[in-house]
Amino acid sequence: MALTVKALQGDIAAEVGGVDIAAGITPEIANEIETVLSKYIVIVLRNQQINDEQQQAFIQHFGPPVKTNAIKELEEATHRQPHLLDIATVDAQGKPLADKSFIKLYMLANQFWHTDGSQSQPPQRLTALSARRLPTVPPNTEYADMRAAWDALPALMQEKVEDLKAQHSIAYSRAKMGLSQDTFSAESLKNRPPVEHALVRKHPRSGRKSLYLSGHASHIVGWPEEEGRALLDELMAHAVQRQFVYAHQWQPNDLVMWDDSCSMHRALPYDAPEPRVLRWSGVRELQPV
Repeated sequence: MALTVKALQGDIAAEVGGVDIAAGITPEIANEIETVLSKYIVIVLRNQQINDEQQQAFIQHFGPPVKTNAIKELEEATHRQPHLLDIATVDAQGKPLADKSFIKLYMLANQFWHTDGSQSQPPQRLTALSARRLPTVPPNTEYADMRAAWDALPALMQEKVEDLKAQHSIAYSRAKMGLSQDTFSAESLKNRPPVEHALVRKHPRSGRKSLYLSGHASHIVGWPEEEGRALLDELMAHAVQRQFVYAHQWQPNDLVMWDDSCSMHRALPYDAPEPRVLRWSGVRELQPV
């Protein structure tokens, strides 16, 4: 069955039909999905009522799956499958996450604009997020098109940033929520050391350039820290202007997939009592970036 593609917002997001994750997909369908993702940074697959094994099998079609046990303090959010993680407001027993707990503060940091896996080398390439349990009125997840943000930069700014690198760190991004470095175990910090990535990337399929920003990015390599931080803040403000952003309105059993190499995203605040559980999976690049 051929895929159907319906644009949801320009070339930022599209709804894709003709995919049944529970039944399994072929390499040919996976390649078609990749082709759609080379045009749209976000795709939405509706009515995907799947279990963990089916999500695991699906994501493995797209590359080496990301292991979710690198941050040891997140063990309660991981599952039997080694590559799934809950982005949730409740624990595995359905109880609300405790205020000021490591895991709740860690998850709240998802409200900052960020790119999944930019704090790793090789970084993450694709994310697939499955809606397992939604409240009556679920909060949106927003996605910013970093290709369009690059295209809209003045030529002088493009020239200025083209060859720069930024350092990315999980400890830096989580410090914004009060998780100081000493709240991470030595093993977690060893598993996620600071890494450097180019500030501008070129997509291997589309050939389009994009900014590569994230809330994990702490400074520009080789620049005075305050000056580099100011540049990153300026680029971040530019990249998340409303014309570059798609707001996904979650429906039950949605699976949303996106290209981390040319996008950022954030969760909108949610503090209502009804639980929300999104099951996360991702694949990494084959080579350092």
